[in-house]
Amino acid sequence: MADTTRERWSSRTAFLFAAIGSAVGLGNVWRFPYMAYDNGGGAFLVAWMIGLLVLGIPWLMMEFGLGKMFQKGAPGAFAGIGRKWEWLGWWPVWVAFLIVAYYAVVIAWALRYAISSFTMQWGTGEAAAQSTGDFFYGTILNLSSGPTDFGGMEWLTLGMLGLIWIVLFIIMFKGANVIGKVAIYTVVIPWILLMVLLIRGLTLPGAMEGLNYYLNPDWSALLTGDIWFAAFSQIAFTLSVGMAGMYAYGSFLAKKADVNNNAMITGFANNATSFLAGFAVFSTLGFLASSLSVAVPDVADSGLGLAFITFPSAISMMPAANGFIGALFFLTLFFLGIDSAFFLAHGGVIAPLRDKFGGKLWKWTAGVSIVGFLAGAIFCTQAGLYWLDMVDRAVSFYGLLLTGALSCIVVGWFWKPQILRENLNATSDVKIGAWWDWLIKLVVPIALFFVMIYGGFMNDIPNAYEGYQVGPFNGSHILWLILGVGLIISFALQMVRTRGEEA
Repeated sequence: MADTTRERWSSRTAFLFAAIGSAVGLGNVWRFPYMAYDNGGGAFLVAWMIGLLVLGIPWLMMEFGLGKMFQKGAPGAFAGIGRKWEWLGWWPVWVAFLIVAYYAVVIAWALRYAISSFTMQWGTGEAAAQSTGDFFYGTILNLSSGPTDFGGMEWLTLGMLGLIWIVLFIIMFKGANVIGKVAIYTVVIPWILLMVLLIRGLTLPGAMEGLNYYLNPDWSALLTGDIWFAAFSQIAFTLSVGMAGMYAYGSFLAKKADVNNNAMITGFANNATSFLAGFAVFSTLGFLASSLSVAVPDVADSGLGLAFITFPSAISMMPAANGFIGALFFLTLFFLGIDSAFFLAHGGVIAPLRDKFGGKLWKWTAGVSIVGFLAGAIFCTQAGLYWLDMVDRAVSFYGLLLTGALSCIVVGWFWKPQILRENLNATSDVKIGAWWDWLIKLVVPIALFFVMIYGGFMNDIPNAYEGYQVGPFNGSHILWLILGVGLIISFALQMVRTRGEEA
C-alpha cells in the first residue's frame, strides 16, 4: 500500500461521536419505529437487542479491530490478512460509494422540506394532510412513468445536492481531526431535536394510542421468522457495518485505543436513539390517526413514505407551530443524514483510495465529492426515485449483507480470529472470550445469509424486483448487474500495484 501519514482522531470523544454519528442515521427514525410496530411491538425489542449482542457488536468489533490492527481501511486490512483477499475490502467501498451517491439526494430532499416547512408549502388542515403524497411525488420529484422515462432534471434538487457535497467537502478535507469535532454537533443536535419532537408529540391528542401500537407486545411473534428477519436486518443496516467505513474509522485510532468498549457504547447509543425516535414518531402518528378518525395502522408507514408523506400530513394537522415543528423534523433528518454521509464518503471511499494510491487528502476529497455529485445526478431526474430504489436494494441490502458475511467467513475460517481477539483484549478494559470467535465464524454469517435469503433471494430471484423493466433487463437483473460491476472493479483494484507493494 502507498505510504501516507495516518489520520488521527483528536480524542476518544471525537471518535465515539463520529462512530455513533455514522451508525445513527435516517433509518433510526424512518425504519425502526415501523419495524417494531409491525413485528410484535415490545416483543420485537427482545429480538432486536439479541441481534445487537450476537450480531451487531461482534461485527462492529471486527471492523474497528481490523482497521486498528493493520492501520488501514478495508482493502488494506484484508490485504494484511492475505494479499489475495484485498478485493473483499474493495467491494464494500463500491457499496459505500453508491449509498452516499443517493443518500446525499435524500438529504437534499430533507433540506428542501425544511425550507418548505416555514411557509407550509404543502398546506395545512385535513385537505393538505391527505394530499402530501401529491406534493412529494409531484412537486418535489415530478415522478415519471418508469425507470427509462428520465424526463427532465429537477434543478432545485440538483442545486441542493451540490450544496450538500460542498458541505461534505468542507467537513472532510482536513480528515479525522475535523470530522470528529463536527460529529459531536451533528450527533447532539438531532438528539436535542428528537427530544423536542417527542415532547411535542406527547402533548398531542391521540399520542397514547400511537404509543400503544408502537410497544404493545405480541410474544407469539418471537416464534416466527419475520421478527428475526426484521430484527437482524435492522441491526445490520443501522450500525453502518459492511460499508467499509468502520475499518477506516478504526484505523484512525491509536494502537493503544480500547475498541471493545467503544464498539459497545456505539451499539447501545444507536439502539437508544432508535428507541427514542420511536416514541417521537408514534406519538405523532397517534395524533394523525385521531385527527383523521382512522386507526393507527392506517397511517403507519416506514421509509420515504413516513418521512416525506405521513409526517408532513401530521404536521399539517397540528393545531399550532406547524412550520416550526416541520422545520425541526426535517432538520433532524438533515443532521442524521449528514454525519452518515461523511462517514460513507470519507471512511468508506476516500481513506481506502488514499491508502492504496497515496496523495493529498484534499485532492481525494475533492475528486470523490465531484464524482459523487455527478453520480447522484441520475437520482435528481424525474426517474430518480426508481433508480434510487434499485440501487438501494442492490447495495444497502445485498451488498452490505454479502460483503459482511464473506468478511466474517474470511476472518473466521481463512485467518485466525483469536489473533484479532487477543489484539483487541490487549488494550481493552472489557475482555472478550473464545465465544467471540464462534460468533464471527458462525453466528454472524449465518444471520446475514438468513436475512439475505429470507428477505431477498426468495422474492427477487423468482420475481422481477418491483416489476421494473429497463430494456432487456428487469429490476432483479439490475440488482445483480450493480453487484457484479462492483465485484469486477474490486478485483481490478486488487491487481493494481502501487509503490511499496509487493508484486
